[in-house]
Amino acid sequence: MTPDPLAAVDSWDRLVSTALVGTSKRSVPDTPDLPATPEDEDSAALLDRAALAAVRRAAGYTPATGIAPVEPDSEDDRPEVGGAATARLDVLLSERSELLPEWLELVAASGRRAAHSSVPDLLDQGARDSRLRPALAAAVGTRGHWLAGLNPAWSYMLAESVPADRFSERDWGCGTPGERRRALAALRAADPDRARELLAAVWTGLAKADLRRRLLETFTTGLGPADEGFLDRALDDRSANVRGLALSLLTRLPGSAHAERLRDHVRAHASARNDGSLWVDPVRTRDAAVHRDLALAAPSEHAETVHERTERVWALVTHTPLDVWPGLLGTDPAGVLAAARKEAAESTGLFPALVNAVVVQQDAEWARAVLGALGSRGSGRGLQLGRLLELLPVGERCAHVGAVLTDKASLNRWGELLHDTAGPWTPELSARVVARLHAQDRKHDYHGYRRLCEAAAVHMPPALVTDLRQDPPYHDASGDAYLRLRDTLRFRLDMHREL
Repeated sequence: MTPDPLAAVDSWDRLVSTALVGTSKRSVPDTPDLPATPEDEDSAALLDRAALAAVRRAAGYTPATGIAPVEPDSEDDRPEVGGAATARLDVLLSERSELLPEWLELVAASGRRAAHSSVPDLLDQGARDSRLRPALAAAVGTRGHWLAGLNPAWSYMLAESVPADRFSERDWGCGTPGERRRALAALRAADPDRARELLAAVWTGLAKADLRRRLLETFTTGLGPADEGFLDRALDDRSANVRGLALSLLTRLPGSAHAERLRDHVRAHASARNDGSLWVDPVRTRDAAVHRDLALAAPSEHAETVHERTERVWALVTHTPLDVWPGLLGTDPAGVLAAARKEAAESTGLFPALVNAVVVQQDAEWARAVLGALGSRGSGRGLQLGRLLELLPVGERCAHVGAVLTDKASLNRWGELLHDTAGPWTPELSARVVARLHAQDRKHDYHGYRRLCEAAAVHMPPALVTDLRQDPPYHDASGDAYLRLRDTLRFRLDMHREL
């Protein structure tokens, strides 16, 4: 019986049979079940059709014409960065990811966006590093948000706001969780009161704690006294993450009733001892009112651990407005910190808790007092030194660091402190660093010298690469660190020029 010429199962066998006897003796069989091939001599046609049949057999389906292209979303009005900047971004993503935040900052400042060809790689980077997502959202723009809807791994971007966002009733009422968050964030920027009212109207019906938390995050924009009532109610949320976020937002409202309750808690549970040390009674802070105002779970009936008591005192000190302490002790911030340091042996950690309060509440005056308390010998290890320094204006920050870093300080000390000193450094501090790099009293502190080079590579203004010698000042293990410093500064200088 003659095989059906249209049967797909026969195409491969007939092609193989023809190949065995040769196209000079047998013509290439018809293969209507395969895509058409260009008309060519018999041997080329046979190989073309065999290749199609082989792919179909390996893939498990018949090759066919691809689907119609997907039309992208609306175009971003901002101009695209140039070819040189795009090429440098490729190097950043593959070899120098530590410099990517600086590149993103430069792009945002220039009012431009990343090239469309770079968007997939940037979205991949954001999937690995959540800290970069807000800056990435600005860089990838509307194209990045459109692409994010086509790949589950990039779906995080759908919740990130961009300056072009506008409130949409459809997105708020019927959108995905990410679209709802972006709509609410856009409304918070334009009309915080209406945004709060919309969220309050649906709050009790939001079953997922993560969605409640993400929507509540939008209150960081336009936060004001009118938000206090809603945030205070959120302290009773069943999710610890939502309660913690509400507390964090309330901490930014020092004039609120919640802030005054915390001051009252401190006045009731803290005091100065006869020796001048500061004391906060961890046992008396166990009452339910304290727990509620600190977004902690209600106190249990079982005996609590030392860790639980310390955690409660830490939370109370962190979130209570700092202005309560000078009034309580009758001294200035420096005096309060000195009293807290005397308490160190009691193990409740009031000094680091106060430092944490300074960072959380973003208080520059108290930051100066903490840095003064640490003095020239204090390392600040474990005390968020970098975040304290960032609270100071750049000139004051660099002047403080320059005063602490004497020529007698070890290279390791220089490297540690300068690593925590965000740039760009002032010309005065940069000049001292360059001089220290070239100094002859380095001894054999290779680790400290390398640490100093690494800090300078990231924070020193890149134009100062011309102040560095062409050859390393030391021809030993530290020479490579110096050359890497030069290369990084030159790389950053080119990056700045391109953007």
